Amino acid sequence: MPDTYQLASEFLSALDADWQRHISAIGPCLHQPHAARDPYESLVRAIAYQQLHAKAGDAIVGRLLALFPASTFPRPEQILATDFEQMRGCGFSASKIATIQGIAQAALDGVVPDYATALAMDDEALIERLITLRGVGRWTVDGGNAADLQPGAAGHFAGR
Repeated sequence: MPDTYQLASEFLSALDADWQRHISAIGPCLHQPHAARDPYESLVRAIAYQQLHAKAGDAIVGRLLALFPASTFPRPEQILATDFEQMRGCGFSASKIATIQGIAQAALDGVVPDYATALAMDDEALIERLITLRGVGRWTVDGGNAADLQPGAAGHFAGR
């Protein structure tokens, strides 16, 4: 168990006997956080999963990633160079393709900041910038769909 989880377990166990019994019965936290993602990737993934069951989103993202076997995630240039029918073949609707292409172009134009720039930005400033993009609303940015874009004390991205 990572140290942070151990400390949390110890803290909760010390609260009262009920918490202590619960933690003893459940065991250690097995959550494995994923590596931090930049805003571009987080937004593309959020759009892919919008209004879908997680398994459907997983399948669509898996097919997208399969188009680019040499990289862990397609860069904006690659998305923009991808044929519409190839994107449709992944399972994206025409609307989602337009949104994802818009995110890719915005990343190239600097509207979608890189990871370091996003980390330095005020939460509200980042949110206001990203919700100007077609198909990206506050719910997407606030973490309803993009787990890596969670504003607040912990910041927008996992590991911030």
